[in-house]
Amino acid sequence: MDRNLYKDNFIRDISIEEFDHITDGVADHVFSDEYLAGKESIMRKENGTKISKLGIKIAAAAAAVVVATPFVVNAATGGELFDRLWGNEGKKNVESHVESFVEEGKKDKNGNDSVYTIIYPKIEYVESDPKDVARLLGDKMVTTPVVCKVGEYTVTVEGVVRDERGLVVAYTIEREAGVDCLIYSQLENESKGAFINDDQNFIFGFKEGSGKIWVDMERSTKTKLYCSEYMQDLNHVFGPDFYPPVTDHLTLELTELKMTRNEMWKYFDEHNDNRPEGVPESEVVKEKKTFNIPIADKLNELEFTSTEGGTIKISPIAMEWDVRGSTKASLREGFTWPRPTIKIVYKDGTEYLVYSADTENVGYICESDHGLTAFFNRLADTENITKIVIDDMEFTKK
Repeated sequence: MDRNLYKDNFIRDISIEEFDHITDGVADHVFSDEYLAGKESIMRKENGTKISKLGIKIAAAAAAVVVATPFVVNAATGGELFDRLWGNEGKKNVESHVESFVEEGKKDKNGNDSVYTIIYPKIEYVESDPKDVARLLGDKMVTTPVVCKVGEYTVTVEGVVRDERGLVVAYTIEREAGVDCLIYSQLENESKGAFINDDQNFIFGFKEGSGKIWVDMERSTKTKLYCSEYMQDLNHVFGPDFYPPVTDHLTLELTELKMTRNEMWKYFDEHNDNRPEGVPESEVVKEKKTFNIPIADKLNELEFTSTEGGTIKISPIAMEWDVRGSTKASLREGFTWPRPTIKIVYKDGTEYLVYSADTENVGYICESDHGLTAFFNRLADTENITKIVIDDMEFTKK
């Protein structure tokens, strides 16, 4: 039985990814309650179908099950992989810089091309230590490769780890004729990450998460991309009414369309009239498969509190700051202030500057009205944290 890809209440102006990219480099990635509710209404379950994070409603399919077990992390089982995720493999430190862009199709008041500027943040990377990786992740990261194929594309998931709020996944994308499914660049890595190219016919995504895709510009080639994805757990964001909790696997969905994504949206517009149930999936989808990607248990986390600042929950891969318990009315009324300075202070006196007015030492960061979630670009040594400092507020272990 066909499932519908389009309904009257799902009219495509821009994709979710494009919406998230509107303010690249101009403002922080702020998810207001209104935006979350809007995104939720698009992505939620409805009549047995789901809308994937790539903007197309897809029915559940039989999953290809791959059996694997977690491996204890050590230098022999992927030092290079872990350095790609939380080290400096394929990465160079970046100083804050300003770039100017011509706004296509727009003119200024003098009739000249409209030009806008973006201030990109400073980013610093450090080499990962295999001993620290083994100590902090233990057997909580699965590193057994899972090969997934649809059409001309092969996606190989190389490693997965998770905590209470999200997941970090390493994978490669291959296509002999050239990988053109993503728009990516060094500047994309420095802002909101790679996103799906609408002028081609392959889409992919993990059903349980949404976040930022980082592409290794040094290691990647025309026919093979090395990617790291830092994702919020959608169950954690939207709740169990919309997304079930992650259990023992992630669901990777690969879809080959009969046309490009842009052509698909046009097809919807031209063929949806007089169809109460919308356009059947079979008219635009050539092949679709889902793959179960094995995962291990969640990483342990610690809780740090501050009377003024609220609560921070932190694991080696991410932290979540919730200001709703703060005594500061300005925080409780809305998280709209200028960028806070966030640093982790260790017992030996060293510090990890996570975030500041001109620095983003993160894999992905997402703000909301009640705080923020940050995925680290290096592992946080949770066993040796003395305190976490946000502006003038100190958070100590509960």
